[in-house]
Amino acid sequence: MADLGPNILASSIVLLALLVLLGVAYTVWSQITMRKKRAYFKELHTELSPGQEVMFGGGIFGTVKTVGTDRVIVEVRSGAQIEVSRYAIQQIDQ
Repeated sequence: MADLGPNILASSIVLLALLVLLGVAYTVWSQITMRKKRAYFKELHTELSPGQEVMFGGGIFGTVKTVGTDRVIVEVRSGAQIEVSRYAIQQIDQ
């Protein structure tokens, strides 16, 4: 019977190196994606102004009436006005 020890060790090292490489690639990709999202939301929250159509994280749509430092008053379709955190807004619909 042939000695398989060196072959198993070599293949294990290659597999371990591949897993480490995939882990590094995933980490770099995640960091790039997070930077893009952070920049998008920073721009979104600084550009809020009255009259804009917005969507909240829960899928509620409304029109911005007033913008404060941390809170925004939004009017929904029924005419009700709600006060929410400006950071709850996920999208501006032009």
